Amino acid sequence: MIYADMGEELEHFDTSNFEPTHPLYSNKNHRVLAKMKSETGSSAPEEFVWLKAQMYSLHVLVNPKKSQKKAKGIPKHYVHKRLRHENYLKILRNVNTISTCKFRAFRSINHVLNTVQISKLCLAAFDDKRYILDDGVHTLAYGHHSIGKHRASAAGI
Repeated sequence: MIYADMGEELEHFDTSNFEPTHPLYSNKNHRVLAKMKSETGSSAPEEFVWLKAQMYSLHVLVNPKKSQKKAKGIPKHYVHKRLRHENYLKILRNVNTISTCKFRAFRSINHVLNTVQISKLCLAAFDDKRYILDDGVHTLAYGHHSIGKHRASAAGI
């Protein structure tokens, strides 16, 4: 179970957002700095899709209100109403796919308020901050010392 590891190191966690009947529930570390807290409380996440920095979906099947979706640069109302966990999965499974979104926003140009329609790149799995290794799963930060070795081995040098 996901909480077995937490139980062994309970002094590092704030479990005050768990249900009071949960075995790991404790108010001991409530709002203590540097203590980790479960974003979903005692509801275990079913699936997590991370596309790139600040673009992810955390799906909780038992309690859908605890599910979270983030997409950097996209208004929260658009993410909440239009994006689903399945959209993130579709992009993850087909890395070359991107999705765009259109929404309206207020913009001030020379102190004149206008309503403009904006079209932006919404979801994409290409992470420009990480180097993807040959297995397609593991990554290294750009600038890492062993990227040269991986490139040489991939080229057969």
